[in-house]
Amino acid sequence: MISPVPRSPVAPGFWRNIFMSAVAILLAIAITTPLTSRLDPVIGDFLLAHHQREVAEPAQDIVIVAITEETLAALPYRSPIDRQFLAKLVKTIDAGSPKIIGLDILLDSPTEPAKDQQLFEAIEAAAAPVVLANVTGRNGLTEKQVGYLSGVLEKRLSGSIVLQRDEIDGVLRHLPLLQDENGNNIPAFASVLANPENPPSYKPGRILYQPAMQNGSASFVTYPAHTLDLLPPEWLSGKTALIGTDLPIIDRHRPPVANSGSSSGGSLPGIEVHAHILNQLLAERSVYTISYWHVLALVLLTTSLSVAAFSLTSRPGLFFTGLAVTSIFYALCWYFSIGQEVAMLPLVAPPASALFAVLLLSLLRWWQDRSEKAFLEVAFSKYVSQSVVRRLTSGNLKLALGGEKRLVTYLFTDLEGFTKLSQSLPPEDMGSILNEYLDRMCDLATSHGATIDKIIGDAMVCFFGAPDENPNQASSALKLAIALDKLCEKFRSDAHVKGIALGTTRIGVHTGEAIVGNFGGKRFFDYTGIGDTVNIAARLEGVNRFLGTRICVSKSVVDRCQQPSFRPVGNLVLKGRNTPIECFEPCSDETMDSSWMKAYLHAYRLMEAKHPDTQAAYEKAYGLNPEDGPTRFHLSRLNDGIVDAQVTMWEK
Repeated sequence: MISPVPRSPVAPGFWRNIFMSAVAILLAIAITTPLTSRLDPVIGDFLLAHHQREVAEPAQDIVIVAITEETLAALPYRSPIDRQFLAKLVKTIDAGSPKIIGLDILLDSPTEPAKDQQLFEAIEAAAAPVVLANVTGRNGLTEKQVGYLSGVLEKRLSGSIVLQRDEIDGVLRHLPLLQDENGNNIPAFASVLANPENPPSYKPGRILYQPAMQNGSASFVTYPAHTLDLLPPEWLSGKTALIGTDLPIIDRHRPPVANSGSSSGGSLPGIEVHAHILNQLLAERSVYTISYWHVLALVLLTTSLSVAAFSLTSRPGLFFTGLAVTSIFYALCWYFSIGQEVAMLPLVAPPASALFAVLLLSLLRWWQDRSEKAFLEVAFSKYVSQSVVRRLTSGNLKLALGGEKRLVTYLFTDLEGFTKLSQSLPPEDMGSILNEYLDRMCDLATSHGATIDKIIGDAMVCFFGAPDENPNQASSALKLAIALDKLCEKFRSDAHVKGIALGTTRIGVHTGEAIVGNFGGKRFFDYTGIGDTVNIAARLEGVNRFLGTRICVSKSVVDRCQQPSFRPVGNLVLKGRNTPIECFEPCSDETMDSSWMKAYLHAYRLMEAKHPDTQAAYEKAYGLNPEDGPTRFHLSRLNDGIVDAQVTMWEK
């Protein structure tokens, strides 16, 4: 494992603190603002709806005349809406002596000239003022449509019907803009309806949606347009009558909180939204909302003050208590401002950004304190057991840097078929499996007191005997090998259940002398071992695939272990060596007492003596356990005429 050489921590100076505080503030704002910009409006939606249910008065004298699908079914064509029908509608409403009439239908193109003329004559002849629909700027209209609409609206009352949806989630929260895309002032449709002679203006704010009536009916009285002839005219007397469509997919908007006044799916027709806005203007109510830049300035101020207070205090507990109290006080002020209909400030963004910045600085302080503790803890905490780290940092264990000859026991592992498997699985799945596999192996290795040397792909290399002396290193390594084998077999079985053909994990263990220490350049070093011992352990891991075993240990390991349950697998002449090494496989006492193992051991002794009955003995062992790897390996050699326990390995 390559690790950076730890450096002596630098005492944080004044300017360094200023720089880190500024970075924390900017990071906190950059991370929390996008997240809270989605959360703050939603919280405001629910609290504002609750406030409305508590304080809203019954709706003003507003009625909606809705053009529905049933209305259109009786007309000669759907679009544009028949102007003759609209003319009759205006006359019928006007006959009921309404206060004012609003027509939320854009007259942006001519239809049948006679019917167009009837509508304009009905508007001019109406005793009540008639407010027509306008749009800000071009709003998707062609030059021809803009020119026709301008002619229709000339010398007639009109207001903009354009509604302001939230750019983040498309919810209709805010009052319409009073300027078009070119910056020209244009009154809103509801403003002209509220006061045709002097349309009221307003500051940017929230729409205060009128709650549903107490009997559960809609927020406003609504009459289908095709039934208007059947209603008593006095029902419209003194009312503000709004004419508009209530169709499934045309001119529909999603309010912040679905209420009983909205139609199926929680959306409202545009004409009803204008009714809510008009009702709010007539009641002279508003909840001001500050701009994005003002929100950013408020977040910057609160975050900077919190960081400054945290930097000046030496008692973090007291600071966080104060921060919590301040946040609660801010939340109460926020709720009070809603209740008094003063303004809607961001609730989550300021305290969230302040807390995040302080947590970043806390993390920095922790890192600085930790880096000042000890050179060795930084160097070894990731690849030796915690007990060794504690001894290293306590000073009770002396470590020579640069390398020293030590008796060590090396353990190599490798996952069979990993390269082939990685080509058949998506990278994210393969990465997840490999990370979990290595995490479990590394945890097991450190829990047994091993020092993890390196991770190479799917292979783990670890050793015992350095940096901490371990007189029982061979036994420790053997116990780890057996534990790893059980772990990996369980992991492989679980993977197979999921349909992942994970191979076996091969393990090689060898004890011998090696040079152990820090090797590398000035910037990076690797605490590792070099020498023949390391190479032999790596070769023993590789011979498992020929022998049919999962664990292969050398005689130097067996001689240092108290456990007698080993079976010989061959005197192996490893690649790159001239002298054979006696190699063994650890087995349980139950396995050693089995009939097939006794047959195997008898056959192996005959093979060592080069006895002519060797092949027959191995065939008997094969008959008792045809799945045994070493039995099949030696029987294959015997079939080739080789009667010898010494095996020359031509491959790694």
